[in-house]
Amino acid sequence: MTEPRATPESPPAGRRRPGDAIAIDGDYQARAIQSPRAAQQFWHRAKLRLIDRVSPARPDSRIADAGCGSGVIAAHLAETAGSVIGFDANEAAVAFATRTYASEHLQFVLGPFEQIATYGPFDQIYCIEVLEHLYEEQVIETLRLFARAARPGAELLVTTPNVRSAWPLIEWTLDRLSLVPQLHETQHLTLFSRSTLTRAFSQTEWEIAEIGTFNGIAPFLAPLSEGLALTAERMEYAGRRHLPLNLLYCRARRRS
Repeated sequence: MTEPRATPESPPAGRRRPGDAIAIDGDYQARAIQSPRAAQQFWHRAKLRLIDRVSPARPDSRIADAGCGSGVIAAHLAETAGSVIGFDANEAAVAFATRTYASEHLQFVLGPFEQIATYGPFDQIYCIEVLEHLYEEQVIETLRLFARAARPGAELLVTTPNVRSAWPLIEWTLDRLSLVPQLHETQHLTLFSRSTLTRAFSQTEWEIAEIGTFNGIAPFLAPLSEGLALTAERMEYAGRRHLPLNLLYCRARRRS
């Protein structure tokens, strides 16, 4: 995933996140979505289903996938969209994505987030599991950067862990069991609640259209039965605006 860097236009900030503290394999997200661990695979595939439910790619859209990692989300969007550009600062990830997901509708760009504005304007922007990798003050800068890269009326979808859920316990367990690259204070620097994410958006040119949660108990039922897990996911989706599920999503529109 890509990390924003300071620019001459950036407001001063006491803390900066210039890049990942640990190396992440370029194919990490691609392996996760094909994982033999049923819960992990379901967790990651749920993000694709959420996109299709709340903010599907449109055939006439120019799309940016900010922090595209292995390119899984960008490739999914490119199945529908006219044009998708994935941005990431992980050289190995961009190389893997370019090699794996070749398409005339899809390209990948290596480098910091600031480049997004130079490739715009975009009709839809996706930022999936990225904000938690930034310090809180950098999140405002990043959302404003996305606004500069977007057409008036464009749509932004972000997802991030929900601190008002079981996520902190899940993160602690994953770290203790070394099931994923270290998360707490190594990759994940800021966890959001509905209220703190709403407050961040309120300081930018984005207007929230919908905010909710997903990935509660459903992924953990997948080892028992995928059908049962999908049924639970549909029930969670029905209550998404009220339930304290483990991941937050926010769909917003660029003010004119």
